[in-house]
Amino acid sequence: MPHGSFASTRDATRAAGPTVPDTRLAPLRPRASRYGQRFGVATGHHLATRAAATQLERGGTLVDAMISASAVLTVVLPHATSLGGCGMMLIHDAASGRTRALNGSGIAPAQAMPARFGDAIDARGPRSWMAPGLVRLWAQAHRRHGRLPWSALLQPAIALAVDGAPFSSELARNLRLASPQIRRQPGFEAAFLIGTADREAGTPWRQAALGATLERIAAQGEAGFYQGPVALALCRFASETGGLLLADDLQRITADWCEPIHQDYGRFSATVMPPNSVAPLMLAQLQRLRYGFDQDRDPRLLAQILQARAILPALHDRIADPEASWPWQELGTCDELPPQRSDDPGDTAGIVLVDREGNGLAMLQSVFQPFGSGCVDPATGVLMNNRLSEFSLDPMRHNCLAPGKRPVHTLNPYIVSRQGKPVLFAVSPGGVSQTTTGVQCISNAMIDGMRLPEAIDAPRWSIARDGQIMCEPGFSPFVVQRLRAAGCSVATDSLHPFYFGSIKAVRVHAQGVLEAAADLRREADAVAW
Repeated sequence: MPHGSFASTRDATRAAGPTVPDTRLAPLRPRASRYGQRFGVATGHHLATRAAATQLERGGTLVDAMISASAVLTVVLPHATSLGGCGMMLIHDAASGRTRALNGSGIAPAQAMPARFGDAIDARGPRSWMAPGLVRLWAQAHRRHGRLPWSALLQPAIALAVDGAPFSSELARNLRLASPQIRRQPGFEAAFLIGTADREAGTPWRQAALGATLERIAAQGEAGFYQGPVALALCRFASETGGLLLADDLQRITADWCEPIHQDYGRFSATVMPPNSVAPLMLAQLQRLRYGFDQDRDPRLLAQILQARAILPALHDRIADPEASWPWQELGTCDELPPQRSDDPGDTAGIVLVDREGNGLAMLQSVFQPFGSGCVDPATGVLMNNRLSEFSLDPMRHNCLAPGKRPVHTLNPYIVSRQGKPVLFAVSPGGVSQTTTGVQCISNAMIDGMRLPEAIDAPRWSIARDGQIMCEPGFSPFVVQRLRAAGCSVATDSLHPFYFGSIKAVRVHAQGVLEAAADLRREADAVAW
C-alpha cells in the first residue's frame, strides 16, 4: 500500500516523497492533519504507520496494528526502542466505556542489589539493564484483544530487518550525538558504524541477527524471546560483559493489566497510567490549573511553568510508592531540585491508534535514554535498555533499587475525554518532560481550542535537569519576562534535541471524524482514512 495513498490532496506531495528522510533537523511544524472515516494512526516512523495501516486493512484490531507497528519501531528506531526495552499502553473499549492500562515496564534483575554499586548505578553499560518487558506486553495485549495470527503481525518488521531499511534521519541524528561512553559499549560500533565512520541517513541497513530473533518470536510467541536460544544468548552476553541479567529474570517478567487513573478538569477528564509511571505528575500539574482554565493564555502559561517547577521535584519519588493513591490532596512544593545527572533525558517511540467506533489506544515504548545501555548483543541483534539507572540508591526513597522491582518510569500515554467519551489520544517522548509536554498539548487543544496541528506546533517550554526553563523560538516574551522577574533561569530560542518531545495524537470530532497529527520536532508520521 503506497504511503502517499492515505494523504489528503493538501499533503500528497509531502507524503509521497522519498523513502529516505531528509538528514536535517525537522522543522518545527507538524505534518498537517488528515481527516477520514475509519482509522487514525500516528507513530514515530512512517514505516511503522504503514505497518499498522496494513493490519487494520486486513481486518485486524487496534492491538494487532499496535504490535506490528511496535515491532517495526524496534527495527528502524533502536536508539529509542528495542526488543531489549519496555512499554506501557492505555486502551479504551467504546462498547463498554472502559479504559485499561497495560504495564510492561520490566523489573530489576535478581543480582541488582544496591551493595553492588558504589555512589551511583551505572548510567550505561551491561550493569544498567532491566529485564525487558516489551515482548511480554505484546503477548498479553494479543491474548485479550488480538484477532490476526501472531506470526503475521511481525512480518513487516522481519522484512525490514532481513532485507534492510534506510538508516533513518532520526537515528543518524542521535548517533551523531552519542557520547564516547555509549560508543565504547560492547556491540555498539558493530551495530551502528561502518568501519570507524557513523552510518549516515539513507544508507542501506540490514540487521540479520535481529531479523532472526524476530522470526523466532513470530514462530514461538513470547517464549521465543524469554526462553530458548534468544534468552540464553542475552544471558551469555551479560555474563561475558559483566552484566547482571540471568535466565530466571527473563522468566519472571510479566506485563500486567491494571486500572488507570482518571481525574476531571471542568468539562474534560484525563486518563493516565498509574504509578510506577510518572503520568500522575501530569495530573498534578493539571490539578493546579483547574481553577485557572478561564484565564487568558499567557497568565495561564506562566502558572503552568511555575507550578511544574515547584511540584515536580517534590512528587517525583512518590510515584514509585506502591501505596500511592490518586488524587493527591497535599501537593507540596520543593525548593530543592533532585540530584543532577549529566546524561540525556529519556528517548521514546510512540503509537496512537483510533477507529471510528471510538475505540483507541495510546502506547509508548523505550530503552530509556538514547541508545539505552549502548550494549548490542551480536548474537540476537538486541540493544539493551539502561532503565536500571532510573532507580535511586537512597534507602529512604520509594524508588530505591531492589531485585524484581519496577522503577519510576517516564512513559506517559494519555487520553482526554469529554462527557465520558475520549476525544484525544496522545503520546510524546522526552523523559519526565513528557508530563509538561502533555499539559501543553491538552491546554492548547482542549482549553484554547486550537486545531491539532496548531496545538502541536505552538512553541513549547520545558525544564532541564538543573531547573533551567527552556523556551523554543517564538515563545511568549511576556511569559519569559515574568519568569525572569520571579527569579527563574530562562533559556530562550532553545532548540534542545530531547527536552521538547514529539507529540503523536489522534483527535475524535463529532460524528466520529478523526484528525491525526504527528510532530516533526522528531521523525514521525500520521494518517487518517
